[in-house]
Amino acid sequence: IGGGAIGLLTVLVLRAWGCRQITLAETNPLRAGTARQYTGCACLNPIENPVEASSYKVVIDAVGSAITRKLAIHSVKPGGVVMHIGLQDWDSEIDMRKITLGEIALLGTYTYTMEDFHLTLSMLEQGAFGTLGWVEQRELTDGQRAFDDLESQRVSSAKILLVP
Repeated sequence: IGGGAIGLLTVLVLRAWGCRQITLAETNPLRAGTARQYTGCACLNPIENPVEASSYKVVIDAVGSAITRKLAIHSVKPGGVVMHIGLQDWDSEIDMRKITLGEIALLGTYTYTMEDFHLTLSMLEQGAFGTLGWVEQRELTDGQRAFDDLESQRVSSAKILLVP
């Protein structure tokens, strides 16, 4: 869930590790297009096309809002796994009954170890993340407009780097 930098990189890492059936939930059609172009994954807008309950073995929430946590738990199959990466907001009500009765594993992950960092650099060097054309560069002085563009979903890039 989420086609920003974390979500897009998650898809690319999963692809590099051999996963082929990946669906990305993204509400911004520009970002969904970028995800399809650079990862080849299927994309869906969960607002326009509601996700069927209990339809995925593994769900990764790369947004971390109350609504995406709810979507993640709604979408995962019994016996499946929900991994929570994003930290957009703190408030949340989750369906503990579904988690318990469905024997769903709920994992949280944050940051990385030095081993992860070295593996990532190696994958980057090997081209596992593609051309990185999904990263946009702008001048530092354009920072406020970059944040405004991200907030209003006028950006197709998963990441904007501000360069001094």
